[in-house]
Amino acid sequence: MTMGARSLAAIVVAVGLEGSTHAALPKETVKLTISGPGLSQSLEVTDPPVLALSNVFRGDFISTPATEPDPAWPRYAVAFDIQTLEQVRLAYVVSYSRNRWTGEGFVYLPGRGEDWYRLNVSTILRDGQDGHWHHASEAWSRAIDAHLP
Repeated sequence: MTMGARSLAAIVVAVGLEGSTHAALPKETVKLTISGPGLSQSLEVTDPPVLALSNVFRGDFISTPATEPDPAWPRYAVAFDIQTLEQVRLAYVVSYSRNRWTGEGFVYLPGRGEDWYRLNVSTILRDGQDGHWHHASEAWSRAIDAHLP
């Protein structure tokens, strides 16, 4: 093999290897941080299958509107960090509660004047959804529950 052919082969292998690793794209969720009762410290979730269900912009973690779940059930804060063009940043925060007997999960999107509302709407405005409880998508709820006590 000539020197030129070896150099070309090395470039092809290097490009192939470089393409095989996943780098987060802008607007992709790269980390969830969960805090709340029963947790001695915040949990950081970076599992790709969980993050795939947690895209802030698609909102696939939210399902249909719901009434407020029982206030006696634990409520957790779930913070979404996304990749921007320049850095990873906190982009969205919701409250999560679950019925421990049925496993059904609920998500609250903060409304005007509440903690995290300004952060959330600076990322995405969910007109008519902010300030209300929603059923969590079943897949997202199972993924989050796997990390909770």
